[in-house]
Amino acid sequence: MSNLENKLKKIVNTFNNINKEDGYRDIKKLSEKYKKNIKVLNVLSQISQKMGDIDTTLNSLKKILLIENNNVDLLSKIYKLFLIKSSLDEALEYIDTILRIDKGHYESMRDKAYIYFLKNDFVNAKKYIDEISKLKDDDFFAYNIKGLIYLKNNILYEAKDYFEQAIEINNKHVDSYNNLGVCLLELEKLNEAYKIFKDAYEIDSNNTKTLINLGNVLSLQDNILEAIKIYSKALNLSPNNQEILSNIAICYCRENKEKEAKIYYDKAIKINPYDYKLKYAYCTLQLKINNFTSSWDLFDSRLLIEKNKVKLNNFELVKNNLFENLKVNPENKILILREQGIGEEILFSSVYQETIDKFKNIKIEADKRLVSVFNRSFQKDIFVEDGYYSKNSKISEFDNVLYAGSIIKFFRKRKSDFTNSNYLIARNDIIDKYKEKLSNYKEKLKVGISWKSIINIYGSLKSLSIKDFEPLFTSDRLIINLQYGNVEKDKEYLSSQNKNLKIFNELDLFNDIEACMGLLKNLDLFITVSNSTAHFAGALGIPTILICPKKSSTYYYWNTNSGSSIWYKNIKVLGVESSINKTIEQINNIVEKNNEFNFSN
Repeated sequence: MSNLENKLKKIVNTFNNINKEDGYRDIKKLSEKYKKNIKVLNVLSQISQKMGDIDTTLNSLKKILLIENNNVDLLSKIYKLFLIKSSLDEALEYIDTILRIDKGHYESMRDKAYIYFLKNDFVNAKKYIDEISKLKDDDFFAYNIKGLIYLKNNILYEAKDYFEQAIEINNKHVDSYNNLGVCLLELEKLNEAYKIFKDAYEIDSNNTKTLINLGNVLSLQDNILEAIKIYSKALNLSPNNQEILSNIAICYCRENKEKEAKIYYDKAIKINPYDYKLKYAYCTLQLKINNFTSSWDLFDSRLLIEKNKVKLNNFELVKNNLFENLKVNPENKILILREQGIGEEILFSSVYQETIDKFKNIKIEADKRLVSVFNRSFQKDIFVEDGYYSKNSKISEFDNVLYAGSIIKFFRKRKSDFTNSNYLIARNDIIDKYKEKLSNYKEKLKVGISWKSIINIYGSLKSLSIKDFEPLFTSDRLIINLQYGNVEKDKEYLSSQNKNLKIFNELDLFNDIEACMGLLKNLDLFITVSNSTAHFAGALGIPTILICPKKSSTYYYWNTNSGSSIWYKNIKVLGVESSINKTIEQINNIVEKNNEFNFSN
């Protein structure tokens, strides 16, 4: 054995059995002397990779490649390291080199498909998956990639089938289990998702992704304390994982432990101060506890969350910096863009009157269903349909452009700024129309109900079953449907129970906002979950009881602790502490004790 081989053996022994840092230092020092020695470079690459020093590993492998041209195994090692670094284009370069040497190199073709998936190039991803499927039709990894493509495109049942096939081929592939679980979450099958994540956990109890997914399901199921335990285990494995830190913060927030939540948010933001999703989550915590001083500037982080960049128009043209502290010329031409959700659009319109009063030359884009409502309520013909200016060159006409949620900070700097005035006005003729339709029920208390939200995943967390509302159906009340969407099955169920739900079949509650508002104005009381109709009721001043069935269904504008909303004085907020039956019983007690309802906070 040569002297060099003895030195390498000693270094490997030191690294494996004595002190890793010493072993790593020694091999790096030796590589400076033997810069082109393949044996030295190989040991350096192995040790540096174990130390997590990917750049040194790559450099050493590239040096070997200069000596061993066209070494496919070596090329494979290099592109996989680039994948770890998320350097996708570099990884593709080395894969293409392999495929020039060996056109049928299956693993490279499969990973090429995966890279295209990561680049959101689904056409090429599917192209290469289809090609490799011709070579090998029982590769679990290929099925997993197919599933990911369909999952990314929200084709959920097809994605589910592919993940299940991947697991059938290889029942130990943890990633396939995790992907299937995520797919089931999107399908709102929480219990099934939990079982799949548990299966993944049984295979590898130290897989960070699995632990995060398990924690997510437990959190969605309102098993908050157990979720924190699982997240904490994941954090021990990955102490600087900002996603885990953020998830723990959210859990503490939902347990109303704001101090603990702040600790974890601060740690997460310190790790990545450019994570806008994280900043937005932290902001909502601050808003929930009425800390407006430090929260509103963070609120604009919602616009920079990756998924929103695509959906929100012309963010690069939103010049909030010119609007700072309202030190803008009141004569400037100003455009306000709508928020994505109609509920928050109603919420933020609470400051439209103040904005209109402040500035003389202003236009506001709105959901097309709201244009007539806003023009009437604020007595200004300045509201236009979403995209009228922002989706074409007309946007350049404005001096200042910003989103509706971004003007809040200028008018709501402290709790006392929330006036809670009823700021939306319904059409009198429509109010009278439904008053006439309800004239035969003068002796009955008119109670509107809405029991679900249709938002994917989170909608189910906010929703209840019509069965939960059955105790409200008493002979002295007229229960009126304010639930948008298809309620036929609910109606059939109630009929089978001899419960009458008053439904105006001609009324499209989702699209005909004017009619929905006119009906709301005829109610003595509205009982609902958190959905867009709740915001309409709040802005119209309708006495409303809002039910938050899960801790995960509370938002910064509802406060189950105080039982109120700072945004709407007429809404009483109830969290489900033990069971929905007890909450409904509580509501019945409120109704029986009151002829008129006043929930002013």
